[in-house]
Amino acid sequence: MSKSGKIGFVAAKPIPQVLRNINSFLMGARSVKPGITCHVIFTGDWSMAVKEAEATNSLCDQGVDVLTMHVDGPKVIVETAAKRGKMVCGYHASQAKLAPQAYLTGAEWNWLTAYKAVIDAAQAGKPHPNFIRGGLKEGYVKMSPYGAMVTDAAKKQADDVKARMIAGSFDIFKGPLKDNKGNVVVPAGKTFGQTDLELEKMNYLVEGVVGSI
Repeated sequence: MSKSGKIGFVAAKPIPQVLRNINSFLMGARSVKPGITCHVIFTGDWSMAVKEAEATNSLCDQGVDVLTMHVDGPKVIVETAAKRGKMVCGYHASQAKLAPQAYLTGAEWNWLTAYKAVIDAAQAGKPHPNFIRGGLKEGYVKMSPYGAMVTDAAKKQADDVKARMIAGSFDIFKGPLKDNKGNVVVPAGKTFGQTDLELEKMNYLVEGVVGSI
């Protein structure tokens, strides 16, 4: 969907989960457009509307035409990007209603799955599940419906990758992989599965990400 070859990411703090999202966003884009770059701005806080708007406008000024985010409230970023005529992928829940002409898709938490696990345990007299973890396969996360501007070919390619993720046959982080300073962070022949603890201590931005921690 990017015409400029520049995508953007507005992030709160450079902790492993956020860095993993930034890196995955860029690597996904590079799987279909190898030379694309991802420009990232860290606001420093989980919820800071003014800084989020400033970061979004700054990325747009740099030529970014598709944006996403990892902050508590995506509303400001989605609406600002849409006002600037850019496209956006959402986070947490669907923001499609905020920007129907700009919203491509998004990553959503499917809280029904988590709440049902807790309620089922209570009704069955089982211990409260204090630690719950799952992905697409288990129904803990889902994708927002595709926006009308997403092509059939793009939908098919994304759906194919999603199916492979659910089947457990698709790994994002595999070597050889370098960070954006030229250091090897995943050596050739090494693959980290989605639940590998090594990914929970990520402290780098991959090659192609423009920004620093």
